[in-house]
This record gives sequence, C-alpha cells and structure tokens, in this order.
Amino acid sequence: MANHTNLKSVFESSNKNKLSVRFLLVLAGLSLVVGCAGASGDGEWASGNPDSAQGDVTPDPEVPNTPSVPEEEEVESTTPPLAGLFFSFKPGTQTLAYGLGKTWDGCDKEAIVRGGYDSDTKCGNGTVLPAYAEHLNKHFFGCVEKGSLAAGYSQPERVFIRHWGTYVNRNARNSSSLSMHAYARAIDIVKFIIYDRTGKATSVSTHVRDFKGATAKFYNAFRQCWKDTMPSKCRPGQREYSGSIGIPGSELGGNSLHNDHIHLSFPFCAG
Repeated sequence: MANHTNLKSVFESSNKNKLSVRFLLVLAGLSLVVGCAGASGDGEWASGNPDSAQGDVTPDPEVPNTPSVPEEEEVESTTPPLAGLFFSFKPGTQTLAYGLGKTWDGCDKEAIVRGGYDSDTKCGNGTVLPAYAEHLNKHFFGCVEKGSLAAGYSQPERVFIRHWGTYVNRNARNSSSLSMHAYARAIDIVKFIIYDRTGKATSVSTHVRDFKGATAKFYNAFRQCWKDTMPSKCRPGQREYSGSIGIPGSELGGNSLHNDHIHLSFPFCAG
C-alpha cells in the first residue's frame, strides 16, 4: 500500500528544514489511509439504513427492520425492531379487575400486527397484561413466520388478527373459575390474514372444519412456536402451561370449547 524506497529518497533530499519533513510525513500518512479505505464495507446495511454510530452492527436476516445490536450480542429471530412496532400499545396502563392492562391499538397503520373484533378488515383496540404485551411484541410475529414457512406461504410482511376478545372480567365457560381473559392474559384468535410484500393476502382460519392441508400445518407450527416461547418453569398440570388451547385434533391437542378459535394465552408461569 506504500512505496518505502520512494519515501526514503524523498526524506533524504528534503533536509532544508524540519517543517518540510513534517509536511511530507503528513502527506504520506494520508496516502496510506486513502489506499486502505477500499478494504472497508460500503457503510450501509442490506436494508439501506446507515450504520449505527455506536459501532458495527449486523441485522438479523430473518426479521425485517431488526434494531441496531452489537455483533457480540445474540438476537432472537423474534425480537421486535422497536417496542410497539409489531404490536402498537398506547402509553401508560389502566387498572383492571385483577391487575394492570395495556391498550393494544389494533388500528395503528405503522404496526406490523393489527386486528379487530370479529372482522377481517375493521380494526379496534384490545387490552392485555403489560407482561403479555411485551411477550407478544417479542414472539408473536416470529411464530406467524414459522407457521407460514411450514405451510409454504410467502414470507409475511404484516398480519391482521380477527379475534373474539382480549380482556373481559368473567368466568371461564362451564366453570366457576375466572377465565384467563379476566386477567388480561388471553386473545381468542379466529383468523390470521397474512400479507406478503406484494400485498397478497392469505387467510388462515382456526376453525376445526378448516383444519387440513396448509392450514393445519400453519396452525400446528404456530402453536408449537408459541409453546416454545414459554419459560422452562412452565410444566404440564399448570393452568394453560403451553400458552395455547385449540382444536383437539391438532398436534398439541386442545378442547372442544376452543375448536373454532385459538385461545392464545400468557399463563401465570410465564410471568
């Protein structure tokens, strides 16, 4: 990257004064820097975003818009880009019958995950436990991706959830015990409407009558993924330890009260 013979001859012939020598040394140093600059990268992520000023970062190729994280840190494939960007939650909390709740803004156009009550297109709000909100933002979309991969669907860009409710202070059906909905620990998912980057929509029903083919593959992979997000301290015998109840005929089983939706819960053992 530098010609040492030429530099030596320049120095030997430049003895008029020390200022001239110092000037030449500065020029030589600059030439070395310029000559080596071509070995570095182009200064941009694959996404086109500029490098972080905090150091070298590596985007997670499995997750869109992964945040700036130093290379030495491990990033889970389901880590959200920013809190509230997968699911959008309004600031602050509200007091519920058995704890606090966060309001899910299912209409936020900037969010990757949107949703509404019993509708494929009409959005709305919901309420969940703050810890559940955090868990959804960390893991939900990653499980949609895994389900889509298993079913052979296109890579998801966003998803709309048709649901039958989040928080409501009531007992579980056919039971004297409180429902997980009373603790703001459950969402009843009726349908996933998954959009790819072209805008194509794939509708995935969670009804037992549609449990076949690609839909069944998505359903089972999604539920297995969600179960895998539960901490190791969750064990069979604990209430909804796997975090999801659904069609009895699925790989993870279920019960007849949830044969027309996924009762996606955040069990007590999870936090």
